[in-house]
Amino acid sequence: MKYKYAIIAALIAQLNITSAATTISGNDYTVDEGVNFLIGNNGASDFLINWTDVSGTNSNIADPKLILTAGETYTFERTSSAHPFAITDDSLDVAGSGSSLLRLTSDSAVITAATLTPNADFTAQPSGGSTISWTPTAADIGDYFYTCTVTGHNGMTGRIEVVAAIPEPSSSLLALLGLGFLSTRRKR
Repeated sequence: MKYKYAIIAALIAQLNITSAATTISGNDYTVDEGVNFLIGNNGASDFLINWTDVSGTNSNIADPKLILTAGETYTFERTSSAHPFAITDDSLDVAGSGSSLLRLTSDSAVITAATLTPNADFTAQPSGGSTISWTPTAADIGDYFYTCTVTGHNGMTGRIEVVAAIPEPSSSLLALLGLGFLSTRRKR
C-alpha cells in the first residue's frame, strides 16, 4: 500500500509547477520566465550577460547559451555603448560549441540579413537604441544567435534556443489524481 502512495505522491509532485527560475547545465541557462538581461562585454571577445530571477543573480556569464520559453518577455539591455547587440536567425554562419562560438562572417550585409527585424513580438534597437524586447511565440520555437554587429568582433556570439512553455496541469487532472488517492486510501 505504501508503494501506491509513493507513486501518487511522485505524480502529484511532478505536476506541481514551482516558481520559475534559471536552470544551469554547463554553459546552458534555461530561463523559463521573462527577465531583463543586462549585456556588458569583455573587450571585443565576449558578451557578459547578467540577470536576476527567483533563483538568484547570474553575473558576468560569458556568451552563455540562453534557453528561453515561448510566451515570456525577455529584455536585452546593453550596458556599454561600444558593442551593438543583435539577435539573428539560424542562417548566420557560426561554428563552435558551448561558450566558444565564432561568427564565421565579417560581412555586414550578411549579418544584417540574418538579424531579426521588428515584428509583432520583436523590437530590435529602435532608432539605434540599446534595448531589445522579445516575446517569442510558439511560431518562434527554434534556434537563434546573438552577436555583436561590429564586423571584426566575431567571438562576441552566443546561441539562443526558444522552447515551448510547459503547460500547467489542469485543475481537473489534479482533482482526478486526488480522487484516485482518496479511493486507494479508503480500500485500506
